[in-house]
Order: sequence, then structure tokens, then C-alpha cells
Amino acid sequence: MLPNNLIVITEAKTSHHEVQELSAASNIAPVHNSPFRNQNFTNLVSASHVLLATDEWFARAENLLQDSDPVFIPDLYCEQGKVMDGWESRRRRMAGHDWCVIALAQKGDVYGIELDTAFFTGNQTPRVSIEVANCYDEDKEEEEWKFTWMPGAVTRLAQSGGIQGTGMTSKQVDRAQAACQKFSWTEILPMSELRPGYEETRMHYFAVPEEVRMQTKGFTHVRVNYYPDGGVARMRLWGHPVKEEAIVCDLPVEMDVPVSARPYPHPELSCDINGGQGLSCSNKHFGVPSNLISQCYGKDMGDGWETARHPARPPVIIKDPKTNLVDSLLMDWSVLKLGMGGCNETGVSRIILDTKHFKGNFPESVKIDACDASSTDISDDMVCAATPEMDDIRVSWFPLLHRSRMGPDREHVFDRDSCELVNTDQKVTHVRVSIYPDGGLSRVRIYGQPAELRLV
Repeated sequence: MLPNNLIVITEAKTSHHEVQELSAASNIAPVHNSPFRNQNFTNLVSASHVLLATDEWFARAENLLQDSDPVFIPDLYCEQGKVMDGWESRRRRMAGHDWCVIALAQKGDVYGIELDTAFFTGNQTPRVSIEVANCYDEDKEEEEWKFTWMPGAVTRLAQSGGIQGTGMTSKQVDRAQAACQKFSWTEILPMSELRPGYEETRMHYFAVPEEVRMQTKGFTHVRVNYYPDGGVARMRLWGHPVKEEAIVCDLPVEMDVPVSARPYPHPELSCDINGGQGLSCSNKHFGVPSNLISQCYGKDMGDGWETARHPARPPVIIKDPKTNLVDSLLMDWSVLKLGMGGCNETGVSRIILDTKHFKGNFPESVKIDACDASSTDISDDMVCAATPEMDDIRVSWFPLLHRSRMGPDREHVFDRDSCELVNTDQKVTHVRVSIYPDGGLSRVRIYGQPAELRLV
């Protein structure tokens, strides 16, 4: 029986033979439309660390946490057998079942679970459960204690993870189990059946019940149980990181929720699910404009738009004494087309520029211009070719956000109510994002009342 909280996604069916041909040709599992990916959730196990795995004969447990999609190479074998991209234990011949423990990079609040058995068509684990706990000792340094409470975890981390072709002895498993029993573990996924890793059956989505989520908010560690053995390609836990509360007063501090995750009266017109498009840019050395309009948060620097370092940048940086910005006109640009017909005559009401993950290569500053091409017959290519400096009556660019300073790894919010935006009484169909002098952005979010009201 499949659990009640399993979310079934209906997608176009592909025959088994077609899937085999596709896998052999591309070696990469196609991306699926997860119900959790477009809700501003973060994959909580991204950049986490495996502290222990009872058996890693065929494949290391670290593979389970990879952000990339699973890869399959039909003819690739090694000493242990078929090489698989996931965590796969050997066929169990001893008492018990296989399990692993993961330390999160940051405490979390989980809403949904995604399990992918891609390419594990006869060797997937038939059943799985997931538990979480807050493994924290108030008498010890928390960051160090996150790893040292589990026997053997420090050695594992020092060697950059597990070693394929190995498994724990029964004594090692007993010691690890005793360490786990010091904490209270809560099931966020009871024992549930998993289907084989064919294209039409590989994806499994589970919603975490509200009452369970409230009990586990702020957990630090995850335990994944295979019953009894087998493999899973990827696991993703979708939710929000939980920031530490300040201890400077007795009043509770609210969880730090990103501005883009909070309710807002106007839709995100630049978002791809609303019809937004990343059209063109001056440089896409490390990323493409279409990444800027994804609704979910960027998973790393590769999931954004980043340009190469500008070759003409001056040997010594000089700042303008009036603006305190770099005294240079060097910049790169990207043109985005808004969805839902753009914003109507009430104009753009909010802009969020997100430099998430860009900690040492964010732009020094950003300027945004806009135009209204709704009443013209010019193409998107012509819009991209026009610049704010050109005297072109067909494409009349006007400033929307004057050149503004950026910072690392954060959301920069510009609201009409705070007078940070200009020309907010004009229709907009396209925006031109200029970064000075170069660098990377994770997301560009443009909000406003849509010119075309429609269901999305």
C-alpha cells in the first residue's frame, strides 16, 4: 500500500523501451516537475554531510544528496559490480536493515520529501522511512558536536566521505545505534513503498503533515532507513532553513523568512511560471538569463546568471566621491520579458534582486531600465538590440531603478512605497538589467499588476 501523503504527479507516459533508449543516449535522468520546486522552498540536504552509512558496497551515501540529476552509464562496471549514481547497499545477508545519518548544513523546517529511484529498476530499496532529530548538547560546542557525537564521523569527513565497497561491522552498527538512541527521533515519513526507477515510476513525492512539521521544526540531523537494503538515486527535503533566535531579550524572534517567500498582493511577472522569459545578455560565461526568472531559489552559483570578469576593468579601482560607487561605466546586461502581458499602467510595484550564493562575485551595483513594447510590432530581438542610449522611437527605455549598491548572498528589495523605484506609473513589458562592472545574480523578481489577467 502506498502512503496517504504520497503526491502523485501525472505526466506524459513514455514506454519502457523509449526510456531505455533515452537513458542510454543522454545518461542523465530527465527533470520532473516536482510540486515542491516552485514554492520558494530550499533543498535542506543540499551541502549536508553524511556521518554514517551501514553499507556502501555499490555506491556511497553522499550520492543521495547531490543536487545534480542522476546519471546512468549502461556499460560502466567496477570491482563491486554495476556502477550506480545513488546510495546503494549490497543484498543484505545479516540481521537488521541498512541506514544512514545526515547532518544538515543548517537547522530546517521540512514541508515535503522527494525520493528518486532513477535507474534502480530491479535493485531499488522496496521500502524506506525517514526520521529527524535535534542532536544538540547544550554543554558542548554545537558546530563541533554536530559531527563528533557519531562514532567514526570525523574520520569519514576527513576522507571526504564514505568509501565504495565497504560496510560496517555489527559492532560498529551497535555503537552507532547506541549514539542515535541518546536523542529523540521523529518520523517525517513512515515506512513507505518505493517503485522501480523507470521513467514513469521513479519519482516519489510526500507531503509532511502539519502536526509532524510543528514537532520537528529546527531539526539538525536526518536518518534514512532502507528496508532491508537496495538503492535510491536522490533524496531532497524541501522546506526552509531555520535561523537561530537571538538571546538578547526574552521576546521570541520570528523565523527569518525571505521577503520573496512572504505574501504579496501582486504576482511575480518576471517568473517563468507566469510566462517570463530570459531573452538575451552581453555575456553568459557562467550562466544564462533564463536562470534569473526561476521561481525557486538558486541551488548554487551555477543556477544564476554570471558573467566573466570584465577584461577592460581598471588596474586600480576608483570610487566616485559623490555616489561612493565604482567610477566606471563598464557593465554587462541582460534583457528579460515579463509574463502575463507585463504590468499595466499602474507600473512596477516591487523589484527583488537576489545574490544568493554569490558571496565573492556579486555585482558592485545594478541598474534596471524598462520599456513598453505592447503597442508596437517590433520583435523581442529588436528590443534586445536597442539600448537606453539609443534614440529609437520604437523602443523607448526609461529608468526603473537607478544604479544601486549590491551585497553578497542576500535579497535586495526595492519597493514603490519607499520611493526607491522611479517611473512606476508606466506600463512595462521588458526590463534591461545592467550589472556593474560584472558578476552574478541568482534571481530577478519583478512584481506588478498584470496587463493580462489569466489563471496560471
